[in-house]
Amino acid sequence: MTLALKPEQEQIIELAIRSGAYDNPDEVIATALSMLAEDIEDGAVSEARKHEPRFTFAEVEAELRSLGKLR
Repeated sequence: MTLALKPEQEQIIELAIRSGAYDNPDEVIATALSMLAEDIEDGAVSEARKHEPRFTFAEVEAELRSLGKLR
């Protein structure tokens, strides 16, 4: 399977790596998919969840900086 990521998604992956929590994009994506699988198993993924707010790159970056995960 080949996936095309949006620039914002690529930036989030790069931020995760720069934070030191992950060594490479594969680890970031594997973790995200694992978390999604847990949500599915818990029944947390539903029609209502589709309408939850999405975060911008700037919001994710600001959150990581506030947590001290990014310089």
